[in-house]
Amino acid sequence: MKRSFLLVLLCAWSVAACSSEVEAPAGNSPYPLHLSDWGLFEGTGATQIPAEGVVPYQVASTLFADFSSKHRFIRLPEGGRIGYDNEAVWDFPVGTVLVKTFSYLHDLRDPSLGEDIVETRLIIREEAGWNAITYLWNAEETEASRVAIGASVHVEWTDMAGALRTLEYRVPTNAQCRTCHGGSGAVTPLALRTRQMDRLNNYGSGDINQIDHMATLGMFDVAPPAESDRPNLVGPFGAGDLDARVRSYFDANCAHCHHDGGAASASGLWLNWEQQGPQHQGVCKRPPAAGPGTCDLDFDIVPGDPEHSIMICRVASEVPDIKMPELPTQLHDPAGLALLTEWIAAMPADNCE
Repeated sequence: MKRSFLLVLLCAWSVAACSSEVEAPAGNSPYPLHLSDWGLFEGTGATQIPAEGVVPYQVASTLFADFSSKHRFIRLPEGGRIGYDNEAVWDFPVGTVLVKTFSYLHDLRDPSLGEDIVETRLIIREEAGWNAITYLWNAEETEASRVAIGASVHVEWTDMAGALRTLEYRVPTNAQCRTCHGGSGAVTPLALRTRQMDRLNNYGSGDINQIDHMATLGMFDVAPPAESDRPNLVGPFGAGDLDARVRSYFDANCAHCHHDGGAASASGLWLNWEQQGPQHQGVCKRPPAAGPGTCDLDFDIVPGDPEHSIMICRVASEVPDIKMPELPTQLHDPAGLALLTEWIAAMPADNCE
């Protein structure tokens, strides 16, 4: 697949923020200009084979990102240990590098046909906290270079129905990374916590629990509790309990903004895993403001009636002023939409009057 690259200022959200994101000359940055200088991968990194000391991982519930695939890795500093917590985001030592590469499979129906890698995002633990940077891969996939102002990349893939899809994929600015990873506070990782990491992964010898594998590698400061005593999300699109699958979907796709203290806290719609029951999930809840985001409807969720629920209208939309989530996607998630529609339809009917 041929890809065209156009560096652009993505200033729809904040002109001031974008104007401050122009990349400094290489000599003035504390970070390497090229991703290869980090030594995270074997060869050019195009195969995403981790170098020694770089540990791959997956999450239990993924964030939909315009049909892209993701490769995730952790590199701890020599002698560093993760501060384990059963509930909160884990505490990583200074010098930790968290890695996430976004790519597009040539054909979603057959991953063996290969992929095109687009960008690699790093979150680095420094003395003062976390810092996020992005590297954009060239069309030949021989190198990725640091970029702070965002980019637009033409991508193509074949979807599950066999149709060719195209998109001007948006690489976020540094400021936009902070919107999701920082909210109203400091930048922080989102998925590096027990409930997301407690799942199986294959490290070359069959499936093994990731947390148990990491414990075997000596990556934690304490021994994690037994698997039966660890909280965990479930795969949203499996066959398990519907409510648990929806809560897992919310936690990965909505809760980075929709939680107490998050960027969307004022909405009163809090969708993190800890929130249970209808109070903050939007059931018979009126939105705090009018406008296109209401879709001319009255309640976030009308039990038993997805068609008249604001949540369904916004998740189904691809109109910037209406769609949810606002960032980072442009397209709607059909699987997520079907899941939430099923969930609301299954609720006992209530006209919310």
